[in-house]
Amino acid sequence: MHRSEDLTGEGRPDWLARGIGILPARIALGATMAVALFAALSFAPPASRAASSSVPQEPPMILPAKASASSAGSDGSSSDWIVGGVPGRVTSRIVTASGATAIDRQLGSYRVSRDKARQLARRLRKADRLAYAEPDVPIERSGYPLDLFSDEQWWLNRIVSPGDVTPPTVTARSPMIALIEESLDPLHPDLTSANLSGAKSLGPEADWHGTAVAGIIGSPGEMLGIRGVWPGARMRLFASGLTCSTASKAVIKAVNAGAAVINMSYTFPADKCFTHFKATQYAIRRNIVAVAAAGNTGDSGNAAVRPATDPHVISVGAVDKDTVVSSFSTRNSAVDLTAPGEKVLAPYESDASVGGSTGVDRTWREVSGTSFSAPMVSAAAAWLRQVRPNLGNLQINRLLTNSASDLGDPGRDPEYGAGLLSIEKSLSEPTPVQDPYEPNDDIRWINGSLLGVKSPYLWRAGSGKRRMITATLSRAKDPADVYRLLIPARRQIIANVTQLEGDIVLTAFKPKTRSIYKPGKNVIVRSNRAYPKTEGILVRNLKKRPQMIWLAITPSTSQTGNDSTYRLKVARR
Repeated sequence: MHRSEDLTGEGRPDWLARGIGILPARIALGATMAVALFAALSFAPPASRAASSSVPQEPPMILPAKASASSAGSDGSSSDWIVGGVPGRVTSRIVTASGATAIDRQLGSYRVSRDKARQLARRLRKADRLAYAEPDVPIERSGYPLDLFSDEQWWLNRIVSPGDVTPPTVTARSPMIALIEESLDPLHPDLTSANLSGAKSLGPEADWHGTAVAGIIGSPGEMLGIRGVWPGARMRLFASGLTCSTASKAVIKAVNAGAAVINMSYTFPADKCFTHFKATQYAIRRNIVAVAAAGNTGDSGNAAVRPATDPHVISVGAVDKDTVVSSFSTRNSAVDLTAPGEKVLAPYESDASVGGSTGVDRTWREVSGTSFSAPMVSAAAAWLRQVRPNLGNLQINRLLTNSASDLGDPGRDPEYGAGLLSIEKSLSEPTPVQDPYEPNDDIRWINGSLLGVKSPYLWRAGSGKRRMITATLSRAKDPADVYRLLIPARRQIIANVTQLEGDIVLTAFKPKTRSIYKPGKNVIVRSNRAYPKTEGILVRNLKKRPQMIWLAITPSTSQTGNDSTYRLKVARR
């Protein structure tokens, strides 16, 4: 998280790794020493990560095997495909002519039939606009019903004490929680007077999951069924099919409709559905809190799942009545915190036979799964946005984790993340700083190729002599901060990093670099001193026109903890 401010005066780093302003071949080389130093440098990537790590996210290039339309999908692959292009008019024109359906034009994502995917990809590649391609895979709900029924709502008392904390009054201007669900039942007694819009029912088999999620978040609690975490919370259903493309489109619709929080109680394999990854990062860029179920793979190898592992998405695991992590709850470094998710009483809908005909049975059942832990955190996030309206989305993320009640091993761990959700503690937790440059986890985040919009320069001529920001990296969810700098003609800049907590690396890259994780020969200079010594680099521009560089800050391979905090100063000399 960052705070940005302009400073006056000049300073000098404790140490300078002197680099040359090597920005394409057009830049003249400087002193022999600098050239030799540059030639000897190599980029050391962040420490190796478990399979659950969210970054880097490489755009896939997966196309269907050559086959006729009649055999589409016969090899077990999807009958629909997603092809992504570089956002813009050229891509839009090519795709429109192909008959593909837009998931979102701004992000350059399109759905196309399997038999036309290769043709569309060829046309985009010929125009140098092809970005990625992948099958339209199915999603999986992260919850399941149980047979046991109970009238004990134990889970609510674990995360908030209704008698001690009064939920804020809900108004028409209260933060809206987006539910990305197939459907839900607006006629369930727990939801008939709920603050719910966009409700769509497809029948009990499709409705039960969304009905339970909505009730846990915002059931009014009118002595009829259960009481939601935030009774009467504003909710809106964004109906999604059970595929990558439909879920991605629903997320984007929620963003564009003004959602403050998006609840995603479903999963994909972590190496699938890059399109949804783009959608979550689009939401983050628009200051939305994104919450996802950590997954139910705890009993089957803890396979990493998306969107929980995506950067800046709050991943929520499940605990039982005794606040012990549920056996099914996915355990990995991406888990941010936990909430009750085992034998949680919730509104439920099932088929019923009445007088020989099929009807609907609207009742309550205990349900289990991280699908039902996530909505508790979504409700808490919206609650925070109401009572602390000046908070940004990443500030809320950090408030929720900073205020969690530690469980398991001391500090953050794969089972519980930061601990158990505590709404009371989050209401009084000191305000973290907000980073105006996030998401900036790699070059694609800020050069426009991922999200369609370029991020502003951290520093350029006219920005003052100096710029300073304070930031926190998270090895699990925010493992890199990348910035654009524009060095004036025949000038030089000094970047100085104070390591406040944890060991970090400071690296400057040439403008043609596409990813800091695959820099090739594009490293200009790198500084990696042991904590707590100050990192520093100097980069010269010897040309007669301004030149851009990328500046990256990453955890050192020697960094053992999850978080690293630093203060970056950039000064013109």
